[in-house]
Amino acid sequence: MNTNIKVLTTLILATISFSSYSRVYEYTFTDIYGTEKSVGAETGILNTNEKIKLSLISGLDRKIQITVRKDNVGVYSFTTDSVTVNDRIKASTGEEFYGKTLILPPLSDGSYVITSDILNTQNTVVDSTSHNFIIDTVGPSSDNLSVDQKPGYDMVLTGERWELGQGAEAKLYLNVNNVKAATGFDRATIQVIKPDDTVYSITDMVYDSGSASLSVPWTKGNMSRSSWMPVSNADVEYRFRVTLYDKAGNRKVLPDQKFIFDSDLGEYTLFAVYDPTSKTSVVPGFSEGYIAYKPGMTVNQNPLTLVYRVPSYNRREYNKAGLKFGTIISEANGYSYVSAKTAYKVTYTIHNGYQWGGGSLSYDINLGSEAPVSPAAPGAWLRSDKQGEMNSGNYLWNTKDLPVKFSSVRITASPRNYDQRAMSGNTEICQVPAGETECIGAVSWSIPKSGNGITTYSFRLTDIDKTFSSVSIEKRHHWNTDLLPRITGYSYQEENKTVLLFVTQPERGKFRDLLQLKSAVLVDSETGGQLLTGTQTSLAGEDYTYSFDLSKLAEGKYNLGFQAKDTFDNETSSPFIDLINDKTPPVVNFNYENTSLSPGAIVYGLENISITLNDALTAPSLVRLELKGGPASDSVILGFNQNKDGSYTPDYPRLFPSLDSDTDKYTLTAFATDAKGNTTQKSIQFAYYPKNLVTLEKLKTLGVVKALKTSDNTPLAVMRTGQLRRNDGSLAQGVQTANITLRKDADYAINILGNVIQPGETKEIQIDLGNGENSTVPIFTAEDGSTGESNFIIEFPQIQ
Repeated sequence: MNTNIKVLTTLILATISFSSYSRVYEYTFTDIYGTEKSVGAETGILNTNEKIKLSLISGLDRKIQITVRKDNVGVYSFTTDSVTVNDRIKASTGEEFYGKTLILPPLSDGSYVITSDILNTQNTVVDSTSHNFIIDTVGPSSDNLSVDQKPGYDMVLTGERWELGQGAEAKLYLNVNNVKAATGFDRATIQVIKPDDTVYSITDMVYDSGSASLSVPWTKGNMSRSSWMPVSNADVEYRFRVTLYDKAGNRKVLPDQKFIFDSDLGEYTLFAVYDPTSKTSVVPGFSEGYIAYKPGMTVNQNPLTLVYRVPSYNRREYNKAGLKFGTIISEANGYSYVSAKTAYKVTYTIHNGYQWGGGSLSYDINLGSEAPVSPAAPGAWLRSDKQGEMNSGNYLWNTKDLPVKFSSVRITASPRNYDQRAMSGNTEICQVPAGETECIGAVSWSIPKSGNGITTYSFRLTDIDKTFSSVSIEKRHHWNTDLLPRITGYSYQEENKTVLLFVTQPERGKFRDLLQLKSAVLVDSETGGQLLTGTQTSLAGEDYTYSFDLSKLAEGKYNLGFQAKDTFDNETSSPFIDLINDKTPPVVNFNYENTSLSPGAIVYGLENISITLNDALTAPSLVRLELKGGPASDSVILGFNQNKDGSYTPDYPRLFPSLDSDTDKYTLTAFATDAKGNTTQKSIQFAYYPKNLVTLEKLKTLGVVKALKTSDNTPLAVMRTGQLRRNDGSLAQGVQTANITLRKDADYAINILGNVIQPGETKEIQIDLGNGENSTVPIFTAEDGSTGESNFIIEFPQIQ
């Protein structure tokens, strides 16, 4: 069976950034519930109607021009001042970077495009990135809580108060349909609320994106409650409360649904046993014939007649949730006395409210020597024209094997001293003679090759006049030719190498929960070979979701399709896509001044480093740069610019020069990805020296704590700066900030302009460059009598 399917997308998938990286590091805001939140640019979903703080990542001496548009109409624009060494930002993640923060005004709900233009000192755009963010304060929506199944057993599934029970073999589900969320649905919880408004339990509901629905089982199947449901005898009114959450952080609480739930049999007590020889009675209304039940007692009757005392409110005649078994023979003082006749050690089922079964008669009675022995449960082997002799209790017929005909049944029995009749319903199949263990009888049963259904063949043994009877056994045969699975769509998440397949199984849970979807596989459409088996990730009513991890495919080119199969081996198929499976991440290369950067090399200025990416199959992109180490053991996230040739150049942070090129190295780590989501990272170490670094020849002076001068009043040991220029070529003038770093292996501290710098220490000083011509600064030891050698570095991190 081939099916036309639809490719499902959601709004959240449509908000992919225009660039692989963003100048917005995070948004900080107060959400509609009054909680302060920080959201990364990769998420970009905000639930606020208040001002928004943007944390922008860039580099020193850069300005950031921000433009925000909605529906291609500008709603906000701002240009920051140049980033300085004082603009180091610590984000909510604990990471640090250089950039600017600015405040956006309150914005209405909707999708926005934010463009970040990076300007140099000449106000020329050197880099530009755009990406989306969404304001969503509306939150998710859905239909109210419902039950899509028809479990029967007198359950009430509509109206102000529901009446629920444990049903039969099939799991029973609560449903929420038509779930919608503009920014993507996140999760849902369901609570059971007690009458005093306290919470009995809370559990997650399962979301199926294919059908946009939620579900959660209130039973585990086979007449047993889910653990989050209360133990109750339908005598307490609870409430369900469902809360929906979207990816923006909004939530919606659906209207409470009142319900009662019957999972407890309640009180019923074995009270008396019928004894025709007794001249007294413990059962009200009877003067003889009933003796008190005592564990271990001996009874000479078979079948047994047992009398149970049950509170009248726990009987079906007076309460829908009450017990149903036997016949009421007497009532007194709020109790019903219930007579149940059963063959010795033959199962007798008690039916609880809103379900099949729930309990059985149990007793500790010995059968007297005078009492006859009942037949034991038989065995039954059906002979068919397709499978030969078979003994399965539940058999699912494959459609290709239909129609099928049964010709005979072989019955096995425990030997008795009387003839035993093998019965199917009220029809005798054959007789097992006294002392024998087997008989065979002819039948003419069949199953058609059309429609669907279940045929139950029931078998029991009796004596000739049917005074005694064994427990009945059942052989159930199921077929399904028309409730076929349907592939309804898929969601391909290329960046995660994942595809979600959506399959509907009509009337799932039919045939005592045996009708299910059995498997979903990914196949090679050209060869028919199975490539991957799907993993079921959600189930909502009739709708399944299977997940396939495409990263498990070998690298290569494929023509892919889907196949899904139900428990009757009915199969459906559908095409998927032609796939080039790229499993190789991009190659990262570091270059310096247009040649390969060698590990451990000396770098003068980060602007001379470039990062290139290569990928043979898909387009690569740089997503993150980290710089760590140096003499200050720094750790900072770097902004970066993409050049015309496709390479990337780091933005400038505040960096300390390497005091020792052998030990004070920086580590630059580049993180890259490609269109198929293959990620990689590569690191390189280097010693760093800035462009505005003043290098002095070795000076010799006396170890005194003052500036020594020559006879013409010229300082003996000085630093001369020469002319310093900005990136635009203009002279640096006036007071500038410099950093003085004294190597930790220096023999003594030094004094510059009244600032004492100890070995291994860095201090910030102010140096007046005047009109931009040569400047001199005296340098001398910090203590008298110092001898030896002290090496230091003077750096101007940013020229004003």
